[in-house]
This record gives sequence, structure tokens and C-alpha cells, in this order.
Amino acid sequence: MSDTKPTVDIEHSQVYSLATVLGVMTRAFEEWDSSLFDLKHEIAVPALLVCVFLLDRNLDGDLFQAALATFFEVAAKRKILSESPKEVAWPEWDASTLKHPENVPLYDLGIILAAWNLAAKQDELPPEMFLGPLFTLAGVIVEGVDHGYFLEDKNVRKIYEEQRVKLSSTHGGEEGFKTALKAQLQSINDSLNDAKSSHKPN
Repeated sequence: MSDTKPTVDIEHSQVYSLATVLGVMTRAFEEWDSSLFDLKHEIAVPALLVCVFLLDRNLDGDLFQAALATFFEVAAKRKILSESPKEVAWPEWDASTLKHPENVPLYDLGIILAAWNLAAKQDELPPEMFLGPLFTLAGVIVEGVDHGYFLEDKNVRKIYEEQRVKLSSTHGGEEGFKTALKAQLQSINDSLNDAKSSHKPN
């Protein structure tokens, strides 16, 4: 029997693509948020909803709930498994190296989303084991998110328009979609505020 630990193998292009889609879809939901509320929510609110959409469908039941909990932990506290021996804190970003420091919540969520989706493709390692390598790939995630969020090329703009049409046609049409979306965004905002208020600063 081998004592070697399973290796963490991460395909950079997959991480970049996931981050790009996160950026594109967050842009779309953020614009809907702006039209639905007098005062739009912080960017983490639409981004959390997008993370649920993009979470690997192999994760269901308890794993889905566990993933959801970590998304809120990261958005509220920039850490997971907080107050446990396995706590993992997100390193601070060097704002001087970021073109868009206002998108830090997106980058943070891109890392945990990628960790869960990578973990879902195998059954040996938990998502936290992918975080170290993903932190070293933070630049790839930043580039992908910005590429999507700022619609930096024709293909990304096409995906953006297609997703807006596809999503708004759900729930029996655009009005039904907007009513459901408004309730979802408000619920996420309330849950995020609860997570922040329960956070005990070190």
C-alpha cells in the first residue's frame, strides 16, 4: 500500500474559464440588481448567486449545503472552517497589483468556487486541499474574472447577451424572473449580513 499523498493537479485554463464565466454572470446579475433596487447591493450578493449557478452539479445534498456555507464564510470573513483547527484564511491582496481592487470579493469567491468544483471531479481530496495551489494561481483568477466582468472581447460579450436572454426567459417570462430574482437577492443579502454580524474579529 502506498503512503504517497494524492497530488493536486489543476488545469490553469479551466480555472481561467470558470473565473471568466463568474465575471460575466456577476456583471449580468449586478445590472439586474441595480434595476430592481433603489440602492444596489454590494457586489458579493450577485456573485454569491452566480456561485450557486456555477457549482458542480455532482455536489448535492449535504455537500451542496457545505459549499454554500463556505461561500458565505468567504464573502463575510475571508476564511473558511473558521474557529476550527482546519481554519483557512484568505491572504491579503496587494491592491497595488490589482487594476480593479473593487472586484476583490469576486476574486475571493472565484477561489472557493474553483476549489469546490475541482474537489467534485475526484473523491480523494476535500476542497480545502486545493486552496494552497489556487492561492498561487490567484493571478489567473483575477485575469479571468476581469476578462469576463469587463466584457473584454467579442466572445465574452456574446456570452453575456446570451445569458441575459436565457436567464430572463425562465420563471414564465421576464417579469416572473425579476420577481423571483429580487427575492433571491434580498435573501442572499440578509444571509450575508447575518454571517458578517456573527463574525468575531481576531
